[in-house]
Amino acid sequence: MSTTPPTQPPGGVPPYTPPPYSPQPPSGSGYQWQGTAPTTQYASIGARFLAVLIDGLIVGIPLIIIAAVLGFVGSPLSALLDAVVYFLYEGLLLASWNGQTIGKKVMSVRVVSADSQPLTTTKTFTRAGVKAILSVVGSIKPPATSFLGIASLLDYLWPFWDANKQTWHDKAAGTYVVRA
Repeated sequence: MSTTPPTQPPGGVPPYTPPPYSPQPPSGSGYQWQGTAPTTQYASIGARFLAVLIDGLIVGIPLIIIAAVLGFVGSPLSALLDAVVYFLYEGLLLASWNGQTIGKKVMSVRVVSADSQPLTTTKTFTRAGVKAILSVVGSIKPPATSFLGIASLLDYLWPFWDANKQTWHDKAAGTYVVRA
């Protein structure tokens, strides 16, 4: 058996070579070709928890001091102020720091758009807004709001059984939290 490839007969057809491009789906199919399957590695629930804890301390400690000085610790006004400041903190940092807050940076996680596009301020503020609303609703005193407090807790517990490890605020904004 010869180890040299067979020579092409004169005037013959060259052997088939694949085209230098990736196959594309039929036009109008509604499917966008991604080339290869994404290899997203979701952030662990522990890393997400620690990132939220760090951010909560960064924002919360100064707010507690301010509320104590102004004399409205534990009041609905205090809960509203906390939610507004955290909304601005998270929305602005996620938009300007490539999907990371200080806590997320420390824990090496980042928020990314589910559609593989860059994060928009609409997505970052939608995500932060849902968190803020659930926070305020969860902080209103029972008995009238016991269910709402449970809804706020469920938001943070949802990644335990969600296939994409998304919270409700991730789903509302169309985002995932991944390892950075």
